[in-house]
Amino acid sequence: MNIKRNRLAVLFLTILAVCATGVLPVYGNAGATSISEGTSLPNFKIDMTLSPEMIQYLGVETGPDFTLKQIRSKLIVIEVLSAFCQECHKNAPQVNKLYNIISNDSVLHSDVKMLGIAVGDDTRLVEVYKNTYKVKFPIVADPKDNIKNLLGNVATPSIIVADKKGTVLFIHEGVIDDMDLILDVIRTFHSQ
Repeated sequence: MNIKRNRLAVLFLTILAVCATGVLPVYGNAGATSISEGTSLPNFKIDMTLSPEMIQYLGVETGPDFTLKQIRSKLIVIEVLSAFCQECHKNAPQVNKLYNIISNDSVLHSDVKMLGIAVGDDTRLVEVYKNTYKVKFPIVADPKDNIKNLLGNVATPSIIVADKKGTVLFIHEGVIDDMDLILDVIRTFHSQ
């Protein structure tokens, strides 16, 4: 009986340790970023794991990978998220609303593209997240935190607005609580 109890205790502690080391660094860093407005996003390659519809939406060539600079748009709105981040789950309806507003705006829809980067998540978790929240824009997996490490200490959730050259124009950390502010920022930079 004690052996079973000890095994359960070891299993529980192992699971707890894995969760603590694998999850907390992703969303336990709110309020601290290494990238900032006016700096350039790091140049990184994104594995091509997207559906043909998402590839067409972004306007990238098919191949093994792509970069942000290959996305055909004037502005890129990047959501940094994690399937394990509770605030990201709260933010999902807001980000979907942002996508819908941009997609239905006659001025913005062809010049502004959205892309999610799921830090610490594999493609299976990304699909579950997308299906759960009915996300219509592309989300790419970053299971080994390669992109996250290049971005620096970026919080989840975060919205990053960047121009075609990769210059960071705006960063919003946390749940979107003022949609008008985000849209005003996008419209202002779009008109420049």
